[in-house]
Parts: sequence; structure tokens; C-alpha cells
Amino acid sequence: MIAHVLALAVVFQGPPESTSRITTAHDWVVRLGRNMGDSIWPGFRPDTIPVLYVVRGQGTLLLGWHGDLPPGFLPIAADPGAAPRGESMAGAGWQSSADRGAASTGMQLAGRPTAQVVVGDSQSIAMLVGVTTHEAFHVFEAASKKEGRRFGQGENAVLVTSYPVFDSQNESVVALEGRILEAAGRASSREQRRTLARQFLAVREARHRALGAEFAEFEQLAELNEGLAEYTLVRVVQLAARQRDFPDRGGAGRLQTDKLTALHKLTQDVTKSLRLRFYETGPALGLLLDRLEGPAWKVRLIDQNLTVQDALADASGYRAQELALRRQAESTFVVAKLRAAADSGVAGLKAARRAQVDSVLSAPGVQLVVTVEGRSIGACGFDPQNLLQVEPGVLLHTRWFQACAGDFQATFNTPVVQDANTQTLRAVVGADSTVTVTPANGGVRIESPLVSLRAGKAAVSRDGRVLTVKIGP
Repeated sequence: MIAHVLALAVVFQGPPESTSRITTAHDWVVRLGRNMGDSIWPGFRPDTIPVLYVVRGQGTLLLGWHGDLPPGFLPIAADPGAAPRGESMAGAGWQSSADRGAASTGMQLAGRPTAQVVVGDSQSIAMLVGVTTHEAFHVFEAASKKEGRRFGQGENAVLVTSYPVFDSQNESVVALEGRILEAAGRASSREQRRTLARQFLAVREARHRALGAEFAEFEQLAELNEGLAEYTLVRVVQLAARQRDFPDRGGAGRLQTDKLTALHKLTQDVTKSLRLRFYETGPALGLLLDRLEGPAWKVRLIDQNLTVQDALADASGYRAQELALRRQAESTFVVAKLRAAADSGVAGLKAARRAQVDSVLSAPGVQLVVTVEGRSIGACGFDPQNLLQVEPGVLLHTRWFQACAGDFQATFNTPVVQDANTQTLRAVVGADSTVTVTPANGGVRIESPLVSLRAGKAAVSRDGRVLTVKIGP
């Protein structure tokens, strides 16, 4: 039923016999994804995501591909016992080279989102099932990403370069968090798990206040990104081990044990990046949520734009008193009326700001429009006391602004509308008689009492009162 045994017969050179372990693992991912995908994560179908298995020193195996194979991949002959002689294995290809620098990740292959798994000699079938699911989940996260939503956003990985790894106070509390999560994973009752969840949150939130908002957000987004992907690794192996015909129950059991051991030693392996800690805390939090709330937390996390930590606070009742007090205040002071007033006020503010922009740009004189292509307009100088938001990405500098982008620089001593969505500046820069435009070696200089502009590469045009400067990359 499960394992497709790869034959050695391929056009030119085929995959080695050892890849039968990989195809067995992949078949289990397909089976579980098709039949139990929502039990891993709502809407997640790892059986629909192609996978590249990079076998170091041997080649690259592609499984789960639909349609013609990508360039460089040769079809693989199917098992003669399971298919007519000479028929190719569906959706499978082999390339007799392996990228030495490859890493397990989500990537693009021939324009198609694909999971990539680097295969080691010691990886069991259970681990391959898990890692395949982990990397496929990254593909799912990327496809689910939405503006303003945490899920799929990823953490700012640059912060690993400045994270306070030499702060012994922070390190000791991280270790404490690991021990609490380990105990919660071993707890035998729901009440014990609930108590330990609250202890974890109290310890974690106090540490995050000392750590600072930037690093606290880094940790929480890392748990959403890598932590939840690792949760799906553990979850799919749990589901596999419940099937009577799963061939690696021993490997599944060892994986569960190893996860608890890793929490006990969360800060001890100094040879590895601190980012790997969230591969342990993320799944531990997810499994704890499973035991406290069942699968509902996953939908709630997405719908309410929560972190895993926030979801645990809700599920454990950690913020029950805060919630009760907030509801009491909202009832006492009739929050619905306050919200209605705020909605009206915001609508009025938007209209007033748009009218203010219209008034500024309709003033008599030359209207200068500057558009920058291939880069962003930076602010080399602005007055925060005289800056107004008009709408998302659009600002009104009401008296002075210095713009810069490479060899483009401009100083405005007049109101300017800056649109970051289109990388455009608009301003009325004075009467025709006061504005001079001078070509300069493929660029332009513009001067008036209200503006001084230099651009090394620009095209200038005039249409009525509108003077347009298009600055190239």
C-alpha cells in the first residue's frame, strides 16, 4: 500500500536503493495529508506540495510533482510489481547532482512553491515524515501570508546578531521556561497542565518586559514561524504512530522523548544558534494548547492574529481577571458609543486631511511632481512637529522636508505630499518666474525660493502648470 520501491532503471543514471526510505516517508506524508490534513493544521494539505529530497553526494529526488518534470530531472521507472513494465513513477524525478549548500527550507522550483529536505544517513522514516511536513508547512505559511497578519510573516532573523546571549539573567529564565514546558509535557492531568501554563506565562512575560519589545517580538514571531512548523512535525508523527501499519513506531517514540529532553536542556547546547530554541518551545506550546483546548486554538490564532503565547494565555485562563475587568469598564462607560464616536471622528479626520492636501496642491504656481523608480525616497530631514498622515503610506510635510535617494536630493521649504506607495513627491514650488530648470549631464537642477533639487539621472517634462521629474534607478 505505502512504499514505492524505486527501481534502478532510469534513463541514464537512476536513484540509489537507499531512496526507498525517502519514498516510504513521502507516501506517509501524502496519506496523512490527504486523510488527516486538518488534524495537522486547518487548511494544510502537505500531500499537494511537491518535495525535493537532496541526498548529499548522490543526487536529488523530486516527489509529488504534477505535470511535466522540471528541466534537469529524469523520470524514474516504477516498481515492476506495481505498474506495467517500462512505466514511469508518477510525479517523480531524479537528478544525479545535489547542491552542497542546500538546506531544508521552502523554495521555488520552476516557478512552483516546493518543500526542500536535505536527507542524512541517520534520519529515520519517522523523522523524514516530520521534516517533510515541517518544510511543507513553510510553503503553506508563505501562501497564507497577509498584510498586517502575524501568521506567515516570519521573524527578523537579523536580531540573532545582537540578541543578549551573554545576559546570564535572561539565560537562566529561558532555561526555567524550558523546564516548565517539559513538566507540562509530562503532566498527567489537565489542572496540572493549566497551572504550569500559567506559571510559564508569568515567567515569560516578566522576562520579556526586561528583554525589551524588539527581542520579545522576535521570540514570539520565531515561535509562530519555525515553532509552528516544528509543531506540525511532531503532530504528523503522532498521527502516523497511531496507524497500525506505520513502519517506524520506534522512531516516532524516540522523537517525542527527544523533544522533552531538549526542553530540559534548552540553553545548554552553545554550539547551535539560539534561534533553534524556538524549534523546541513552539511545538511544546502547541502540544500544550492541544491538551488544554483541542484544535480550536489554531483557528483562533489565525482569526484573532495572535501569537502562540497569546493563545496559551487565553486557553489557560491566565488573563481571566484582566478580561473581566475590561468587560466591566466597557459596560460602565458604554464602549459601543465611544467606538461609534471614534469611527465618526476618524472618517472626519480622513476627509479633512484629503481636503488639506487638495488645498496645498491647488495653490497658485508651478506644481512639481517627482517620481523615483527602482528605489525608495528617503527622509534625510523632516520636522515631526509638522508632519501629518493623510492615509496609509501618504504623508503631508506642512512646511519643510529634505528628500534623498542616491544621487537625488531635494530640500523643500513649502508643504510637500510624500507618497511611499508610488515613491512620489508633490509640491507647489512658486511662480513660473521664480522656478529655473537646468539640465546637468543627463540629470537636472531645479531652483526656486521654495525648492532646491539635484538629480544625476532624470527626465523632465512640462504639462501646463505641472513640472514632472522622473528619476531613474
